[in-house]
Amino acid sequence: MPVLSAISNNRYMKAFYDRLKEDGKHSTAAQIAVMRKIILITHSLYKNHQKFDDKSYEKRVGWHI
Repeated sequence: MPVLSAISNNRYMKAFYDRLKEDGKHSTAAQIAVMRKIILITHSLYKNHQKFDDKSYEKRVGWHI
């Protein structure tokens, strides 16, 4: 359920999910990929004692939404 919430409320996760769907992924596989991305971002933030920053994320990923 958190993945569905992230897809509907987080612009970065929605863009990632939509891109995967356009590339032909099934919805379940795309949701699992979003879940993995959330876990990796969360772990990185925890490990580095940082808070999520939109500008930093956009710079690292190369997305300008």
